[in-house]
Amino acid sequence: MNRKIKAKNKKEKIRIGVLYGAITNAGDFLIYERGKRLLENFFDNSFDLSYIKRFKHIDGDFDGLIILGGPLISRKMHIQSKNISKYIKNRNIPVFCVGLGVSGQKFNSENNYFLDNASVSFWKQIYESSKLFSVRDKITYKILNNYGIKTELTGCCALFDLENLENENPIKNKKYFNKIAVTIPNLSSSLDFSSIKSFLLTLHFLLTLRERFSKKEIELGLFFQHGYRSPANKIMKKLANIIGIKTYDLSGKSLDASELYKYDIHIGTRLHSHIYFLSLGKPSFLLSVDMRTEAFLKTIKTPNEKYTLLGVKKLVSMLGERVKKNNFDEFSVTFKEIKKFYEVMKTFLNKINAFYKEENYEENKN
Repeated sequence: MNRKIKAKNKKEKIRIGVLYGAITNAGDFLIYERGKRLLENFFDNSFDLSYIKRFKHIDGDFDGLIILGGPLISRKMHIQSKNISKYIKNRNIPVFCVGLGVSGQKFNSENNYFLDNASVSFWKQIYESSKLFSVRDKITYKILNNYGIKTELTGCCALFDLENLENENPIKNKKYFNKIAVTIPNLSSSLDFSSIKSFLLTLHFLLTLRERFSKKEIELGLFFQHGYRSPANKIMKKLANIIGIKTYDLSGKSLDASELYKYDIHIGTRLHSHIYFLSLGKPSFLLSVDMRTEAFLKTIKTPNEKYTLLGVKKLVSMLGERVKKNNFDEFSVTFKEIKKFYEVMKTFLNKINAFYKEENYEENKN
């Protein structure tokens, strides 16, 4: 497929619409804020970057789009994908994907991931428009490549704290870990079996942590990435306070701009709190709840268990032993892995830059 791109006057900026998906979840805002810094660090002032909420109507005249991060690759056509599809329908512009991942929905085979032809056609159209498509994990990489979409594995934008990447070993001189951040699923107040089970399992998780770690020695902080909006979350907040666990509402802001930074270790179910700690070189222990967490663990392996009664018991016990021995050396290795992904991401972003910067770029060919 040949892409015809209008040659621009040298004084005229290249207009790129950057589509992001942050609504209330602090993890999505981390992707957006870090992704924004990443892009602005690589694209000079010949580019005009406009940041657009992809869950709303998309408007404007652009020379290209960047779909920025998140679990947008779902088994059926996502509403945000439909918004993008409507926008590009009658526009012959390149679309670049940066650090996308699959949704949390379970599936049986990487060869039969999509449940509708619309999704397959959409992502193939996106890929063909630029041939520059990066993903955040190995599972997404395998799925899309099985469908003929040749992606690059760059990791998630949220992995890269640009200032901290200068450090050789962030936790090398850390002597004492006494503040543990805890994250849990966004609890639903529905009375169905799954919601009740999740509520009781979460209460068990908090009680197990409180039993394992003395209030005098360890401060526990419970972070709600979606806030306390549901009655179930509000009840869990009160129960946590009763057993001496501090609580924080992170909704509507990036994890980077929260009290999370003051904590030494993370344990819990939220993928981007996990990513946030790893990006700082800090220890993080993940309880896997869906395909998003599973896909990440296939890409960067860290201490983890399934979010079950036994899994909670095992992971809390493991964390307790590590705190007791002050042994978190493996996270220095993890931080080095993140640095390697950063080099891959830089190369990928430079390819987008080169896509537009080629001399006399009236026509870009496959």
